[in-house]
Amino acid sequence: MRNKTLILSILGTLLLASIAIAGSYAYFVANVTGNKDTNNVVITNGVMSLEYKDGDEITLDNAIPGSSVTKTFTVKNTGNVATNYTIYFSELVNSFVDKTDLVYTLSSTDGGKSVAQTQVPDSNIAMVSNYSIAAGKTHTYSLTITFLSKDEVQDDNQGVSFKTKVMINETKEYVLTFAEQIVDLSVKDTINFATDDPDNNIRYIGKDPSNYVYFNCSDYSNQNDETCEKWRIIGVFKNMTSENGLQADLVKIIRDDSLGELVLNTNDINDWTTASLQTTLNDPYYNGTYENDAIKNDLTRNAIESVVWNLGGLNSSSNTASTFYSAERGTTVYSGRPITWTGKIGLMYPSDYGYATAGGTTTNREVCLTTNMSSWNVGGSSDGGTDCNKNDYLRKGYQLTISPFSNDSSYMFILSPYGNVENRPSNYSLNIYPALYLKSNISISQGNGSSSNPYQLKLD
Repeated sequence: MRNKTLILSILGTLLLASIAIAGSYAYFVANVTGNKDTNNVVITNGVMSLEYKDGDEITLDNAIPGSSVTKTFTVKNTGNVATNYTIYFSELVNSFVDKTDLVYTLSSTDGGKSVAQTQVPDSNIAMVSNYSIAAGKTHTYSLTITFLSKDEVQDDNQGVSFKTKVMINETKEYVLTFAEQIVDLSVKDTINFATDDPDNNIRYIGKDPSNYVYFNCSDYSNQNDETCEKWRIIGVFKNMTSENGLQADLVKIIRDDSLGELVLNTNDINDWTTASLQTTLNDPYYNGTYENDAIKNDLTRNAIESVVWNLGGLNSSSNTASTFYSAERGTTVYSGRPITWTGKIGLMYPSDYGYATAGGTTTNREVCLTTNMSSWNVGGSSDGGTDCNKNDYLRKGYQLTISPFSNDSSYMFILSPYGNVENRPSNYSLNIYPALYLKSNISISQGNGSSSNPYQLKLD
C-alpha cells in the first residue's frame, strides 16, 4: 500500500452568543493569538477561553492504517457563572472512500465530556453538545484521530485527506439542525440509511424506516395526527442551490398520503416549468387556496426552501437508479425544454424511488441497484412484490415523478402499482405526492421518526 497523507488542521474558533434580551442577540468576536509555529494558541473573551497546548495544527505524515494523532486543548470558564458549551467539527472535509476507516475519540479526565470511538463524519456535527462547565473551571480534552488498521485491503483510501476545524460555542443550548441530526443518525445506523448515490447523499431506505415527520400543521405548538400531516424524509441532499445562489445541505421530504389524482399538464406537454400541476402546487396549493389539503399557514410556507430542481431526462424506463440519477442532473431533454427549474414544491425523482430500496434476502440492495427499474416487478408475486420494490417505502401504487422523457414531448416517468418504473403521457391522471426541501436552519423539538411518534419541527 502506498503511503498516505492525512492532514488534520484544527483551528480553534470561539463563537459566543449572549442570552437573548428583548428578542435580539449580541455576538462577541474572539481574539486569537498564536499560529501553527507557536507552542500555545489561546482564544479568549470575557467568559470563556480555548487553549491549544501544542499549537493549533496537527499533521500526520505518511499515514498508514494504524496511524493516529492526538491534539490536546482546554476549555476554561473565566466568568463567574456556570455556562454551557458545544464542541463540534466545522469546515470539515473527509475524502476517505471507506468512511469507517477513520475514527475519533475525545477524552477528558477533569470533568469534560468523553466520547468513545466514533466514526469521523463527512459533514459538520457536534462531538459534545450543550455541556455544562462551572465558573472558574477548566476542562482538558484529548482528541485522537485514528486511521484504523483492518484485516483487509485498504487501498481505496490511498491519497485521501481529512481536515477540519474544531469550533466551540458558548450557548445556553446548542441545537443540531434537522439535517445535522440525520447525519448524526446515519453515522450510527447502517441499516436504515445509505450514502451510495453518486453524490453520497444520505437517504432513508427500507420498507418502513423511522423517517416520519409532522408537516403542514394547523398548530405547531400541539403537533399530532389531528393537527398535522405525516410526511416522509427522503434524506439529506448535499450542496443544494437555493434561489439566492447559496448552497447548503437540505432535508428533502415527501407527503405520505396522495394529494389526489391529477395530470401533469392539461395540454399534454412534459415541460415541468409550464405544467398545470407545477402551477397548482406552487400557487393555490402553496398559498392555501387549493380545494384539497393546501398549505395551511405562513409557518409552513416559511419552512420551505426555494431551490434549483434538475429536469434532465432519459429516453427509456429501462435504466438503473444511478443512470436515472445522473440523467436527472444532466442536459439531455426534449428539444427546447429547460434543464432546471427554481421553485418550492415539486415531485420525487425516479432515482429517489430506486435508492430507497433496502433489497431483501433473495435480491439484495446491491443487485437491485444494478437492475433496470423497469424490471423491478419481474419474478414477483401477483401484486408485483419483489425484494427490490416491496422493501421500498416510496412504493405506493401509480404515482407521477418530475422527470420527463427526453425523446418525446408528452411522456413522463411514473411508478406503477407493480413496483416498477414505466411511462405515461402528461395528460394521464396519477397520484400526486408533493415533495420539497426544508430550510437549512430548521431543527426538531421532539419525536423519534416512527409512525407513532414522528419528528416534530421547531417552527416559530
